[in-house]
Amino acid sequence: MTEREIEKLAQRVAELVLSELMYHADTFVIPTRSTEEDLLAELASTMTQLDFELQRENYEVCKELQNKIKKIEQKLKNFK
Repeated sequence: MTEREIEKLAQRVAELVLSELMYHADTFVIPTRSTEEDLLAELASTMTQLDFELQRENYEVCKELQNKIKKIEQKLKNFK
């Protein structure tokens, strides 16, 4: 193959790849986004539980929930 034929073939392959990517662009999923949202939901839920247990003065459970909150916050920091 000549240099020109190789270049023409490369151009055609690139066009086909880009065409398929654009055709399926609306179906791409970013999995880390879902995980981040799950962690935020878990954080909110745990904070609500902490507030509830504080009102009940159940301090042992509060300590466990605080540790869980710290772990979730650390995981969320890894996303940034």
